[in-house]
Amino acid sequence: MSFFIRLNISSFLYAWFPFAGIELMANVYRLSRVTGWGLDHVNVMILVFFFVGLLLSGFGFPKLIRHWLGGRKASFFSLVLWIPYFIILTYTVAAWFPIMNPADKPNPVTGLIAIAVLGLYPFYLAIVHLFGTGVSGSERSGL
Repeated sequence: MSFFIRLNISSFLYAWFPFAGIELMANVYRLSRVTGWGLDHVNVMILVFFFVGLLLSGFGFPKLIRHWLGGRKASFFSLVLWIPYFIILTYTVAAWFPIMNPADKPNPVTGLIAIAVLGLYPFYLAIVHLFGTGVSGSERSGL
């Protein structure tokens, strides 16, 4: 598989984590209504999803970069390429699953939290990416 395809697949995976988190956060009332769970239970489940996603991406993304993308410096393009995938995913969900019940509309604060998440996520990706493209200990010692 060519590097270009692997780069785009990794960019899609980068877009998936904030997309899933923001969509879960924006659809708390809908999830509560559809599943029959209380709002407290839904919020705890979303918080668990956030922490599990943060751990998985924190350990998985550097391995993905190092092994699948070869730790190449060109893999830094994925720090920008995730944005179109995020927009496409968000638009697709908004078009396919519109809010029909007025009680399912998210709180206004949810938008502020989403802005904060999307503002900090590129910095998180850059730090994780540096770990993925970094030189391993055996390469530093000349072995």
